[in-house]
This record gives sequence, C-alpha cells and structure tokens, in this order.
Amino acid sequence: MTTWAWIATGVIGAAVSIACGARMYPDPAAPACCYFAAVGTVLSAIDIAVMRLPDFLTLPSYPTLFVALAWASSTAGDAQPLYRGVEAAGVLLAVFAAQHLTIGLGLGDVKLAGLIGILLGYFGWTVLFRGLLVSCLIGAAWAAASRLRGGRGEYVPIGPALVAGALVAVLT
Repeated sequence: MTTWAWIATGVIGAAVSIACGARMYPDPAAPACCYFAAVGTVLSAIDIAVMRLPDFLTLPSYPTLFVALAWASSTAGDAQPLYRGVEAAGVLLAVFAAQHLTIGLGLGDVKLAGLIGILLGYFGWTVLFRGLLVSCLIGAAWAAASRLRGGRGEYVPIGPALVAGALVAVLT
C-alpha cells in the first residue's frame, strides 16, 4: 500500500471509530467498539490490498477487547455479557477453524472471527447472528460483483465483510 493509502485508511478508521463512539455513548462498551472499528478498518484495507490479516494486529486485539469489555461489564455490574462474549468467541473460532480445515478459509479470517465473536457476543446472540448474516450478504454481493466483472477463480477477501457486518450489527 502506498503512503497515501495508509493515510486514507487511518482517516477512515478514525472517522468510523468516532462514529461508533458517538452512536454508542454513554454505553460503557463504547471504547471496545471504537477500538474494533479502528483496527477493523485497518485490517480490512490490508486484506483488500494483500489478502492477509496480520497477526500483529489481530492477536493483540484479543486482550485489548477482553479488558475493554471486562471494564464495561464491571461498570454495568453484570458479568454475563462478558461470559457470553468469550463463549461466542470460542464458538466462532471453532466454526471458522473447521472451515479453514475443510474449505481453505484463511487462518487470518479465523483469528478475526474470534474477535468478532467476543465483541458481538457481548451484546447478545441476536447481535452475533445479525452480524454474521450481514457479513454473509456483503461477502456474497462482493463475490457476485467480482464474478460479473469476469473474475473467475479470484479470491474474495472475507475480512472486510466480517468487519462491516460486525459494525452494522453493533450500531443498529
């Protein structure tokens, strides 16, 4: 990616993060959503550019999201959302790992799925399912558009669809 592409990605990530904060305020989980929006935007740009979701962004996001959501749970006085988020992360990791082993889904997508699981699971199973549905619809539309452009055998980056679906689910 060029310097200008990185700058644009940073500006877009900041704008999406600010929009998340403005939409979710005063929810104590707003910082977690803002963090995910910023990191997710950068991950999406990288995935589109080079078809990779680098570990140096995904792996540190696990403890960061966990701590932010643990703080939100303690502030709200209810640990159940945090437990549900951890459970959802485990479920999505298992489901996406199975897809990695059977159909060749990228390992970066598996790691991203765990992050999405903890974030969306925190807000509830309905939010998690909505996020996955929206992600599937975005991914299918992207694949169809690629196919219409004549892209046979072309890989479609899944990360941007997962991030967009997660943000739509949290913010609606």
